[in-house]
Amino acid sequence: MMRLALVAVLVLVAGCGRQAKTPGQPLRLYCGAGLRPAMTKLVAAFREATGIEAEVDYAGSGVILARAREDQSADLFMPGDVYYVDRLQELTGNVVERTTVSWFVPCIVVAKGNPKHIVSLQDFYREDVKVAVGKPEACQVGRLTVELLEKAGLDPAALAAKQSLTVNELGVWVKMKDVDAAVVWDAIAANLGEDVEVVSIPLEQNIVSHVVLGTLSTSPQPERAAQFAAFLAGAEGQAILRANGFRVDAP
Repeated sequence: MMRLALVAVLVLVAGCGRQAKTPGQPLRLYCGAGLRPAMTKLVAAFREATGIEAEVDYAGSGVILARAREDQSADLFMPGDVYYVDRLQELTGNVVERTTVSWFVPCIVVAKGNPKHIVSLQDFYREDVKVAVGKPEACQVGRLTVELLEKAGLDPAALAAKQSLTVNELGVWVKMKDVDAAVVWDAIAANLGEDVEVVSIPLEQNIVSHVVLGTLSTSPQPERAAQFAAFLAGAEGQAILRANGFRVDAP
């Protein structure tokens, strides 16, 4: 009888031990597509360090804003600019914490050798130049391109351009020579390799995007969400961002 009781206790203890080690649900993160080159590595490093999984939904910032707004169990929201974090807070009141992660600086990418001799946004209006821009309603780079053109005294409505839902696709189009030029983030340009060249936009004419991670009140596991935010802002997370061409210091 005593032996059976001992076995029962051991089974109970073993069962409790397994339950304690069972991971929770993966964190649900809505992330701007332009952050993908670094985020895939950040998620892997976070999993290695903590054992916590994160599932990431990538899309243009306008698209993930709509998705995060409707998701009542979203943990984290990281678009291409703090504008969308503020907008989500206005719409839902769900943002409980903001964590600065990175900065995006817009630039012009052209084919290697710059065969069309593009030197500024004014060249986007030349008849011999085929350009692409982000769709303003869908992604931050598109919304910001409109502001950049207006700041340069140009009419965004008069620009004949192919439009994309993500900044990543814009870079690929230039790399594949489907278009001659596009406005993308400096981090995207850095990840395109030697098939493209960068034409910088002068700082006084430029507009920088501030990338902020929003921690959401809808998170079923707020402690884990806070861990992820701290990891991105910490030394290891910032080193991963820097190694993948992302700015971790304000320009």
